[in-house]
Amino acid sequence: MNQPQQIPMFEGPAFCPLLPPSGSAAETALNDLLARDLTQIDWLNERKGWRLAAAVKSLDYLGWEPQSIMVQAAGWPNAIARYSLPQKAKQAAALMRQQGGNHASE
Repeated sequence: MNQPQQIPMFEGPAFCPLLPPSGSAAETALNDLLARDLTQIDWLNERKGWRLAAAVKSLDYLGWEPQSIMVQAAGWPNAIARYSLPQKAKQAAALMRQQGGNHASE
């Protein structure tokens, strides 16, 4: 049986993320996540450090709504997080770049 979808009573808040500080790990993570999904292994292999989760959390605080799923990685005994950005975040970043207000460079 199909259940009807609930119609929201109020429109949700506008998606309006803030840019991370220039030169920060959060800015590096944002640039990487705009291009691809990312794991700690990727950051280690690219010599970007051990603090990917902290950079992603900073993006969350800034409103980018990063997503994570746990995945198995070859050579690692436990599952690790694979981070990504929702499509609306990628669209917002593209718009910011078009408007020239982005200091998170490509």
